[in-house]
Amino acid sequence: MSWKATFDKGVACFKRDALEEALTHIDQAVELQNSNFIVYDSRAAVHERLGNIKAALRDSKHVIDLAPERWQGYARSARLFDLLGKHGSAIKMVDHALSILRPEDAQRRTPLVVLREKAVTAEAAAEKQRLSQVVQTSYLLGKLPVETLVGIFTVLIDEDHTWAVSLSHVCGHWRRILINTPSAWQTLVLSTKHPLRKAKLWQERAKNRIARISVTVSELDRASVFAQLQDLSWNNLSSLRISGNAFSELCHMLTDISLPHTFSNLDELILFDCIPAAQLTCCLSGPNWKLGILRLSGTIDMMDEWWQRIQQLRELHIDGFVTRFSTSVFTANPSLERLVLGCVARVRDNLDPDNDSSPTSLDNLKTIECRGFISFLRVISAPSITHFSIHSTLADDTLLNIASRPSLVELHITNCALDPLTLPILLSSTPNLQTLQINCIQAVVNEMFQFLTPKAVDPLNGLPCRALKNVDVSQCSDLTTSSAYAFVKTRAQYASESIGSGEKCAVIVSLKVDGCPNIEPDMLPWFRSKVARFSCVYGTRKDFMKSRRRGP
Repeated sequence: MSWKATFDKGVACFKRDALEEALTHIDQAVELQNSNFIVYDSRAAVHERLGNIKAALRDSKHVIDLAPERWQGYARSARLFDLLGKHGSAIKMVDHALSILRPEDAQRRTPLVVLREKAVTAEAAAEKQRLSQVVQTSYLLGKLPVETLVGIFTVLIDEDHTWAVSLSHVCGHWRRILINTPSAWQTLVLSTKHPLRKAKLWQERAKNRIARISVTVSELDRASVFAQLQDLSWNNLSSLRISGNAFSELCHMLTDISLPHTFSNLDELILFDCIPAAQLTCCLSGPNWKLGILRLSGTIDMMDEWWQRIQQLRELHIDGFVTRFSTSVFTANPSLERLVLGCVARVRDNLDPDNDSSPTSLDNLKTIECRGFISFLRVISAPSITHFSIHSTLADDTLLNIASRPSLVELHITNCALDPLTLPILLSSTPNLQTLQINCIQAVVNEMFQFLTPKAVDPLNGLPCRALKNVDVSQCSDLTTSSAYAFVKTRAQYASESIGSGEKCAVIVSLKVDGCPNIEPDMLPWFRSKVARFSCVYGTRKDFMKSRRRGP
């Protein structure tokens, strides 16, 4: 049988959708006549209908090879490439087909143009998706110099030392950089979990140049851990957080290995669970310390001898059961900038009640935070104080002595016993006060608001606290709506005009009256319209549950 007869049978089968039978006949025709492009083009059509795209492409290539001047091979290849998602190749094939299309085949141009537009659109969408995926998955940081990456890591680790471990787990590249960056491992926190193993690892990575150490290991592990730390470059240590007993053991160990007075170079010392005064005094011996920050907690019996060596403090934090307070700390440390006291018991001090000498002036002291008994603060003055906070104390005289300064910017008083006249007297001498917080105190806030909104302004001194912007009187249950209303209204009026000395009054930016049940709900919309940040929460869910348990 001739190839033509076999080919015609294949075409007939194709027309009636007998595709497998058509493919068999056309395969025979190809074997008999392999130089006719029409045979290959027909078999490509059968393969395309059967879904054999790659086989169809091979036959289309034969068509192009046998008849490069005919458009059919290019057109079919374009359709097949488009089906495979190879839109760039499809566009090339369409362009070839359009370039050789004869005038008598003009009706074929429209489908080819439509196919090209479809391929161009699909190619653009695919490129957009590819670029989006590149942005999401490309490791752009890998192109940065190692020095730049180290700088980025250092900023994060300085903020929170735990980032050293977290960043080292991101990828191998980061891990290799961090492990070879000793400054990333300068903070060593030893707890009850594998302290010896961690000490060895951190020493290795930091090259023994640990700058900050926190020790809360068990008593059984102390000896082995301290023995491991003997090889540290102790002169590089700037901060130490440790219990009193562990501090004593560590001091003795360093003395035994001929490194006495090592801690005199510390900038920060945090001692919790303080040991007896005499024992601690032995640890604080040696030359003058360079200590800038001292934090003591636990049972504290302070001795005058300490301040013969510690005279460069910037911050002093005392928190716990203070049995004796040495006021020599103030005369010995004139550069003190921040004082935080949390004394939970009335303490003994070294004051002579008959001594009428003037208070020690701490010109650099900016911040004082106190909780508990603070009567010994009467021995100091803080002419440059900007932030003063007291909690749970009887502090009328002390409060006036310390906080009555033009430099005061923030005043926080919580749960204190105050005379109603105390606040007006204090506020009359704080013209630059911006933040005022009075919480959990009764019988003072109404009088305070009346003082802050006088009917007639003193032409010489102007409005009291004219810089005031933020007010919080939460949990002052006797606060009345009329007092708060008059305060906000008057301040808003004064803010729009010059008063007294010619300076304008600041606008009240925030007002909190949480836990003040006498504030009328109908007035809340008015307050919110006048104050940018106004809060009035009458009670929390916890308060509601307590009242239910108490019953009617």
